[in-house]
Amino acid sequence: MATAQPIVIVGAGLAGARAAMGLRQLGFDGRVVVLGEEPDPPYERPPLSKDYLTGRISRDKLFPLSEQAWRERAVEWRGLTRVLSIDRRERHLDLAGGERLPYGKLILTMGSRPRSLDLPGSDLDGVMSVYSLADADQLRDRLGSLPRVLVIGGGFLGCELAAAARESGCEVTLVEAGDSLLPALVPVAGITARRWFREHGVDIRLQTSVNRLLGGPRIESADLTSGSPATCDLVLVCVGSSPRIGLARAAGLSVGREQAPGVLVTRRGMTSDPRIFAAGDVASFWHPGYGARLRLEHWDNAQRQGAHVAKTLLGSGEPYLPTPYFWTEQFGNLVQQVGLQLPGQEAIPLGDPAGDSFSVVLLRKGRLQACLAVNRYRDLAAARRLITSGRTVDPAQLRGPGADLREIARV
Repeated sequence: MATAQPIVIVGAGLAGARAAMGLRQLGFDGRVVVLGEEPDPPYERPPLSKDYLTGRISRDKLFPLSEQAWRERAVEWRGLTRVLSIDRRERHLDLAGGERLPYGKLILTMGSRPRSLDLPGSDLDGVMSVYSLADADQLRDRLGSLPRVLVIGGGFLGCELAAAARESGCEVTLVEAGDSLLPALVPVAGITARRWFREHGVDIRLQTSVNRLLGGPRIESADLTSGSPATCDLVLVCVGSSPRIGLARAAGLSVGREQAPGVLVTRRGMTSDPRIFAAGDVASFWHPGYGARLRLEHWDNAQRQGAHVAKTLLGSGEPYLPTPYFWTEQFGNLVQQVGLQLPGQEAIPLGDPAGDSFSVVLLRKGRLQACLAVNRYRDLAAARRLITSGRTVDPAQLRGPGADLREIARV
């Protein structure tokens, strides 16, 4: 199957890579162009805050495909390429440098960018965010001198970087404005993570924000709302990210409001322009199972949605209805969650939540809607089957020391 104009993918992250690979795997033999702003071909981002940062894996393990492998698949990957605008009427992209690149179909996978701090001192040397491979390389070099590290933000990335810095031998302080770590997960996950951090000597300060950063020209300390300053040589800013929707908005595509930003797509990944699709961090799609628009900034969604858009472009009418999946690692512990936490759910623990291996299932009207699994993948896999099937579960089956989610899922 070929087309006169190429399928162009803007964004060389995982979603873009999966879309390109999916097109080839499904037999598309037309021209495929992947445009990325970074110098490297598409790579896996999760290890940047985990195994790559601590040196447990080498740089080459980050790349699902080498540059040679992309060429063998006849995918034109172009790095250090910035798209200035989308001309929807003439169907071409205006690139920095003056080139105009035509497209038959366009896939937007620009991802997101880290939010910055709007604080005095946020421009000091030693204040940084970690998003790209170049950021991770810079942080690895800095951690080698064993700086005193302040991590701002206790979400997925903040916790992972704090753990990696501590494992590297650094003195670490982690501040979080809310009352719990890992706020996107079932609350017991934050309680458990807090215990792990304290056991490993990390100074955790909840319900604490930063007033200003002090020093010059390098960071020296942070003035905190708790009144107790934090001395530091390195500040890692982990206060969330924002989808890169500027290009889509300027082209007149429908995007979400400030409270829920993202490029609006149908359940097949199509934007308000039938020739343009979006996937990954940047895409906001309606999920009838949750009665809401979702924009998922996690590895699993980028991989699945990128592949799904490839199928859509080649004729599939199947809607994208994922069961959200999140995971994080700290100090050798694997925390996973499938499904979303919603109002009105009943939480039932499996195992001892005070230990290092347990699960918590969330039910509503007898239907399992989510499961948090701490070092307990077997429960997560069973929960995914129950969520997908929509079967009702008797809560009494889940209570008691002998409850086995795998047996319930087999029935």
